[in-house]
Amino acid sequence: MTVEDVLRDKGHEVHTIGSGASLHEAAGLMLDRNIGALLCVDGSGGIIGILSERDLTRSMAMHGHEAIDRTVSQCMNRDVIACRADDEVGNLLSIMTETRCRHLPVVHEGRVIGLVSIGDLIKAEHRL
Repeated sequence: MTVEDVLRDKGHEVHTIGSGASLHEAAGLMLDRNIGALLCVDGSGGIIGILSERDLTRSMAMHGHEAIDRTVSQCMNRDVIACRADDEVGNLLSIMTETRCRHLPVVHEGRVIGLVSIGDLIKAEHRL
């Protein structure tokens, strides 16, 4: 099974946020959308980082109540691991386990076409 199969079932919607947005805005968006990560993109849609619930938690632990006013760019992970639609789910699960990464943007010809979580991939594996 490939990521393309997962996206066919899940859909291609990707939630993004600007690097200058506050963590308060990011947390609100995650809550409203019931998601665990936001892709941070530049003006042309290029990936510059990813902000996860884990990043929010770390910021709160390190900066206390002042963390809520920090920007996404101050807390996001800039070392984003991406995948392709033709990547095999099993291979990506191994990569995610090794790198402790929970979300992967799916890129085709330099453009983001989806985002998959470790939960999405595990569900897909169990459907086989």
